[in-house]
Amino acid sequence: MCRWGLILLASWLVIASFLVSIYHLAYSNKIYPYVRVGSSELSNLSLETAEKKLTQMVPANLGEIKLRFSNQEWPLNLADLEIRYEPRLTAQKAFLRGRSQGFWQDLSLKWRQWQKEAVINMEVEFNQEKLAEAVEMITSGIVEEPVMPNLSLNSEGKVDLEPGKNGRLVEKDQLIQTVIERIKNLNFSSVGIPIKLVKIEISTEELISAQSRAEKLKEKSLILQYENFSRTVVKEELVNLIGFTSAWDEQKIATLSASLATSLNREAQNAVFQFDGKKVVEFKPALPGLTVNETETRKRIIDGLNNWQPVEIAVETTESKIKTEQVNDLGIKELIGKGESTFYHSIPGRIHNVALTANKLNGVLVAPGEEFSFNKALGGVSPATGYRPAYIIKEGRTVLGDGGGVCQDSTTLFRALLDAGVNITERHAHAYRVTYYEQNAKPGFDATVYDPGTDLKFINDTGAYILIQTTVDLTKLYLKFELYGANDGRKVTISNVRLWGQTAPPEPLYQDDPTLAPGQVNQVDWAAWGAKAAFDWQVVKNGEVLHQKTFYSNYTPWRAVYLRGV
Repeated sequence: MCRWGLILLASWLVIASFLVSIYHLAYSNKIYPYVRVGSSELSNLSLETAEKKLTQMVPANLGEIKLRFSNQEWPLNLADLEIRYEPRLTAQKAFLRGRSQGFWQDLSLKWRQWQKEAVINMEVEFNQEKLAEAVEMITSGIVEEPVMPNLSLNSEGKVDLEPGKNGRLVEKDQLIQTVIERIKNLNFSSVGIPIKLVKIEISTEELISAQSRAEKLKEKSLILQYENFSRTVVKEELVNLIGFTSAWDEQKIATLSASLATSLNREAQNAVFQFDGKKVVEFKPALPGLTVNETETRKRIIDGLNNWQPVEIAVETTESKIKTEQVNDLGIKELIGKGESTFYHSIPGRIHNVALTANKLNGVLVAPGEEFSFNKALGGVSPATGYRPAYIIKEGRTVLGDGGGVCQDSTTLFRALLDAGVNITERHAHAYRVTYYEQNAKPGFDATVYDPGTDLKFINDTGAYILIQTTVDLTKLYLKFELYGANDGRKVTISNVRLWGQTAPPEPLYQDDPTLAPGQVNQVDWAAWGAKAAFDWQVVKNGEVLHQKTFYSNYTPWRAVYLRGV
C-alpha cells in the first residue's frame, strides 16, 4: 500500500475511534438505542428512569388471559399464578445490553440493534406448577383421546367390531410457552389453544378383514409356558392380539410379554438352612433369578400365533451366590416332590387344625432309610396340643370332634410322596368321597389318618435326607407340602384314574345340634356318590422299576348332612 493510502486509513481509524468514543460517552449512563420491553421504548433512558417506566407498566391488579378454542373461551386467572414482576432487574438487563460481553461482541451487538430493534422480556417469577394445573383443568374437556378399533366377543360368541374414533389432543407445552411469553411481554390478549388431530389410519377393508380373521380364530388357544408356569390365551384376549394393519398387534403382544415378566421375574435367592438339632427352624432353598427376555418372547409369541404351537417363554437365569447344598451337610439340594390341595367351605375350627398340623410338620427331617410315620411326627391330637373341635365322621354320624381337618394335611403329603417317588408303605383311603379332596384333584388321591391304627408312612430310600416344608394360605384356603432332598434320577408315572361302580347318595340327614340357635341350619357334609377308584403308580430309575403299586379306594355313598338348632 502506498504512503498516502496508509495515511488515509490511519485517518479513518482515528475518526472512527473518535466517533465511537463520543457515542459511548453520550450513552455512558443511558440504555443504548433501539431497546424496548414489550411496547415500551427504553432507549436513551437512565437505569433509574427505565425502572420507573417499567414499574408503571405493571398493572396494579392482574386480570386474566382468555384461552379460546372454536367459539368458546376460558379465563386463566393470573392472580392465581403468584406472578411477581422485576422492573429493576429488567432495567438492569436492558442497561447491560452492549456492555457485558467484551468490546468486539458488544460493538457487534450494538450494530445489529441499529439494523433491527432489540425486544427483551420483562423479568418475572411465577408458580409454574399452578400454571400447568390451570391449563390442564381448562383443556381437559377439549381433549378427546383416540379410540383404537377393537374386537370383542358378544354374549352369543360372535365377534363384534368397534371401528374406533379419531382423537383430538391439546399441545399443552406449546400453549404454556405462549402464555408465559404473553405474561413476560405484559400482553394479556387471548390465546388460541393449539390442537393436534390424531387420525385412525385404518381402512374399512382392514377392519372387515380383521373381524373375519377373529371369527376363524375365536375358538383357538395359545399356551405360554416356562417350567411349571403356564398361561393359556383364549377367546377375547386372543382375538385382541389380531392386528388391523398387520397380522398381529405388536403393541398388545408387547403388553402380554410385559405381563409375563411381572409374573415370572424374581431376584436370585440365596439358600438359608438353620437346624436346632431336632428340626429345621428356617429354610429357604436356593432359587435362580429369572428375567423374561421380553423382546425374544414377543418374537416367539408371534411365531406361536402363526404356527399355533405352544410358546416357550424366553427367560434368562441368574444363579444364586449360595447354593442349598452349601448351607447343609445332609445332602439336601433341591425340590423332589410337591403336593397341593384346597379346603374351601371349611369351618373356622377345621381351618385352624389344617394350619396347626402343617406348622407341626414344617421342618421335619427324614433320615436316609428311615420310615416316616405321620401320626408319630404329629404327636397327639387333642385340645392339650392346640387342636379345636371340628366336624369328623364317627360311627356313621357327623359330629364335632378334636382334630377335624388333619386329613387335609395327610392327603396333601400323600400327593407329595407320589410326586417324589419314595417308597410309600402305608396309605388308607377315606370311607367316602370328601369334597375337600376333589376340589383340585380326581377321586383316589386322598389319605386318611387316625391315631391309633390308621397312618400314612413312607421309607426314605433316596440316599439323602428329606426335608418337609409346608405352606398354608388362609386367605385362599390353599395348602402345599414340598419335599426337599437330592434327585437321584428316578422318574414317576401316574396313570389316569379308573372310576367304576358308582352309586347314588342316600337322602339328606338332619341332625339336632343344641349349640346352634333354634331354626339355624348348617350343612356340614355334602352328598357324595359311592364309587371304586384306582390308579397305577410306577417309579423307575436307570431302567429299573423301584416301586410299582395300584392304589385302590372304595368309597361308600354318602348323604348330605345338615345340623339344625333346637
